[in-house]
Amino acid sequence: MAALIARVARGNVGRGLVLSGLRGVGKTVLLNELANQAEAAGWIVAIVEAHPSGTSREPFALQLARSMRSSLRAAGFKYTASGVLHDAMATFKSFTLKLDPSGAVSAGIEADPSRGRGDSGYIATDISDLAADLAAAAKDNHTGVGVFIDEMQDADQDVLAALCAAVHNAAQRNLPFYVIGAGLPSLPGVLSTAATYAERMFEYRTIEHLDAADSRRVLTDPANTEGVQWEEAATTLIANEANGYPYFLQEYGRAAWDVAPGPTITYSDVLIAITDGREALDAGFFHSRWARATPAERQYLSAMAKDGLGPSLSSEIASRLGRTIQSLGPTRANLIAKGLIYSPEHGQVSYTVPGMADFVTRQDH
Repeated sequence: MAALIARVARGNVGRGLVLSGLRGVGKTVLLNELANQAEAAGWIVAIVEAHPSGTSREPFALQLARSMRSSLRAAGFKYTASGVLHDAMATFKSFTLKLDPSGAVSAGIEADPSRGRGDSGYIATDISDLAADLAAAAKDNHTGVGVFIDEMQDADQDVLAALCAAVHNAAQRNLPFYVIGAGLPSLPGVLSTAATYAERMFEYRTIEHLDAADSRRVLTDPANTEGVQWEEAATTLIANEANGYPYFLQEYGRAAWDVAPGPTITYSDVLIAITDGREALDAGFFHSRWARATPAERQYLSAMAKDGLGPSLSSEIASRLGRTIQSLGPTRANLIAKGLIYSPEHGQVSYTVPGMADFVTRQDH
C-alpha cells in the first residue's frame, strides 16, 4: 500500500490489491491497516463488508456511500478548493440521493446534486461516475480514492462487475481510483467470473499461515513488553498446535496468559492452555459455522473430514455418502455460498476454516 500511495502522490497509476486466504489468517486486520495508511495519506476512503444477496443488510452502494461520507467531508476541508472538487461533491450528493431521497446519507455535503451524474439507477454507470469524479478531485490534490472491501467474495456479481468497470475506466483516464479487497481463496475466481479482465486490474496476494519462528515471536514479543517470559518449549508447543494460524495463536496465547501464574509461561501452563483454547475455539469459531449448516450439509462436511487438511475429491465424497456427484451439487453449492468450503481445483473442495476437519471429527464421536 505504501508503494501505491507514493506512486499516486507522484501522479502515476498503479493497481488495486486482492488479499485471499483461509479464515483466521489476519486478512481483515491487514485490510484495515491498509485503509488506515491510505486515510493517513489524505485519501478518500470507504471501508465496506460485503454480504450475500438476500440478507437483511444494506445494499452495497448504500454502505459505500455511508462509509465514504466522513472521508469526503474531511477532504472538503483538506483539499484545495476547485471546480473539480465541487463536481465530485455534487456527484456524490446525486449518488446518495438516488439511494436515500431523504438526504440523510449526504448530510453535511455542501453541494447541490449534479443531475445526470451518479443517479441513473444503474449500479455500473453510477459507481463509474462517482469513481471518476472523486478520483479527479483526489488527483488534483496528489492523493487517491480507495474502496476497501472485506468478505469480497460475498458481493453480488453485478456489484463486482461494476467495481471492476469503474477501476478499468479510471485507469484508462489515469485517475487514482482503487479497490482493495479481502476474501476467501475463491475470491480471485469470483472476480474473473464477474469481469474477464479482472486479473489485469489487481495485484493478487495469498495470505497464509505464519512460519514457526514468526509464530513464536507473535507470542513472545508482546509478553516481553510486560516483563513476562516464555519457555522455548512452551512457544514451540503452541506454534505446533496453532499450525501458524494467527487467530489460533491469539486464542491459545490468551489461554496461556490466563492460566500461568507468571512471570514465566511454562510448558505445563501451555498443556492446560491448549485444552482451554480448543474449547473456546470449538464453542465460538467452529460452532458458529457448524450451526449454519443444515443436516445434509453437515453430512457433506463430515465426509470431507476423513481427508484431514484436504482437499477432498467430490467423487470420493459422493462415494462415502452413497450418492451421485450430481445429486450433491446443490449441497456443495450451498456450502460454498455460506463460505464454509471452496473449490481449490475442479472436482475438489476444501474447508475455508483451518482445523475444521478436527472439529467435525470431534462432533461425530
